[in-house]
Amino acid sequence: MELKILKPKESALVSKITVHKTGKLGFSKGAMEQLELESNKFCKFGMNKEGELFIIVSNEKDNETYNVAKAGDYYYVSAKALLEDDLDIDYRSKNTTIFDLFKTENKKIMKMIKRVITK
Repeated sequence: MELKILKPKESALVSKITVHKTGKLGFSKGAMEQLELESNKFCKFGMNKEGELFIIVSNEKDNETYNVAKAGDYYYVSAKALLEDDLDIDYRSKNTTIFDLFKTENKKIMKMIKRVITK
């Protein structure tokens, strides 16, 4: 029997953003790589008409961008108002909210799919 072997194409690193109890959005190593946060120091969040959430990274600041900060080896965004007012997420909850990131046709824009781990 002859088989065509399918090689793994995915990154070994998970690409996600986790909501911290402090109201910060923390980026996983996979997300940091995919979003190229070492050079993209700013981001925006947006929704399409279907209500799907997206993150857009940029190396230029404007009046709609959030600063991407670095602490040690990790990057984060302070986003209390975004979480509470725009996304209706209680970041102080015992539950853990995570956004899995998925590529779009534009390298600087990724779709954010929310999942909640209840405790």
